[in-house]
Amino acid sequence: MKIIDYYKVLGVKRTASSEDIKRSYYKLSRKYHPDFNIGDDISLRKFLLVKEAYETLGDIGNRVNYKIRLELFENEEESKQVIG
Repeated sequence: MKIIDYYKVLGVKRTASSEDIKRSYYKLSRKYHPDFNIGDDISLRKFLLVKEAYETLGDIGNRVNYKIRLELFENEEESKQVIG
C-alpha cells in the first residue's frame, strides 16, 4: 500500500501552519485550475490532487489522522528495508 505525501503535493513542511497550507493550496489550485488550463488532463489531475491534499491537511482532525497513518506507513517501510 502506498500513501501519497500531501505535504510534498502542497510543497510545505510537515510543521507548516494552517495558514501556510492554505496559501500553498490557493497558489497551486489557481495554477492548475481547469478554467485556466482548458483541455489539459495533466493539470486537471494535479488540480484534483492538490484539492485532495488540502481537504486532508486543511482540517485539523483529518490532518492528525493523516499524520498518524503517514508515520505508521513510513515506519513500516523502514522495517522492510532493515529486514531486507
